[in-house]
Amino acid sequence: MTTPFRAIHYFTEVAKSGSFSTAAERLFVTQSAVSHQVKLLEEHLGQPLFIRRGRHLLLTAVGRSFIDKIQTPIETIQLATRSIRKGTEGPLRLALFGSLAVKWLIPAIDEFRERFPNVELSLQILTRDGDFDSSIADCFITTRPPKSGFVSCHLYDETLKPYCAPRLWEELSKISDFRELAKYPLLSAASTFSVAEPGRDWQEWFAAGGAGDGVPEGTRVHHFSHLLLAAEAAKYGQGIALLNEFLTTERERQNELFELPFHGIRTADSFYFIYPEAFRDSPSHEALRDWLSSLCKGHPLS
Repeated sequence: MTTPFRAIHYFTEVAKSGSFSTAAERLFVTQSAVSHQVKLLEEHLGQPLFIRRGRHLLLTAVGRSFIDKIQTPIETIQLATRSIRKGTEGPLRLALFGSLAVKWLIPAIDEFRERFPNVELSLQILTRDGDFDSSIADCFITTRPPKSGFVSCHLYDETLKPYCAPRLWEELSKISDFRELAKYPLLSAASTFSVAEPGRDWQEWFAAGGAGDGVPEGTRVHHFSHLLLAAEAAKYGQGIALLNEFLTTERERQNELFELPFHGIRTADSFYFIYPEAFRDSPSHEALRDWLSSLCKGHPLS
C-alpha cells in the first residue's frame, strides 16, 4: 500500500498547531482539504489520530506516538533538501523572543561572528513560543522545550531583581529594609509570570522577602503588559521595576538602570536552546549551542 505522504504532511501541521483552520492557513489550502487528508491517514493507519475536547483538538495516544516517530525523519528530509538546493549549509536561522534578541543577543553577536566567521547567523522573531516548524528557523530559544525530537540545552533560569534610574538610586541605595520600597511607585510587568495577574511580580517579591501580606496596602503600582515597558518607565525615573538582567544591556546597567541591593525572585520560566535531532551533528548548530551556553554561564544571573 502506498504511503500517503501528503496526508502525513497535513497531519504534522495539524499536530503542531492543534487546529485544522490554522494548518489550512499555513498550507494555503481549505480547511476541508486538511480534514480530508487527515481522515485518509486515519483510514490508512486504522486508528484515530485526534479527539475533540470542547474547542480543543488533541492528539490521541496513537497520534502522539506517530508524530514522535516521524518528526526526526521529516526534519532530516528537509535538511537534505535545503542543503542540495543551496549547495551549502546556508545561513543558520535562530528564532527567539524579540526582547531577548534586542537586549541580550544582538549586543553580543559580534563576538560570535569573530569566533565563527564561517557561520552566517540569521535572527528571526519567535512570535509564538512552542511553534518549532523548520520553515520558521533551524534552531530556537524557547521556554517550552519539546520532550522528544530535539536536542535541548538549558541556558538560564529567569530571575527578577529591583532596578531604578540613577536619580532614584541616590535615595534608594540608603534603604536597608526592602519593605521601604513600597513608599515609592512600583512598576509591574504582567508578562513575567505564566499566570498574568496585575502586580503579581511585586506580590511575589515582597512575599519572598518575608512580607507575608505581599505589597503593602496603599502602595502605588503602575501596570505594564511587558517587562520591556516597565524597564523603559524605570529608566525615566517613574518608579522601581523588577527586571530580568538578560533583558537589560550592559550600557543600561552602567548608566540608566541601577540594581538595588535586595533579593531577587525566580519566575516560572527557564530558557533553552533547541534544534531538531536531524541537526545533531551540524557544526554550525554545535558552535552556536556552545557559544550561547558559555555566554549564559558568564552572565551574573545564570
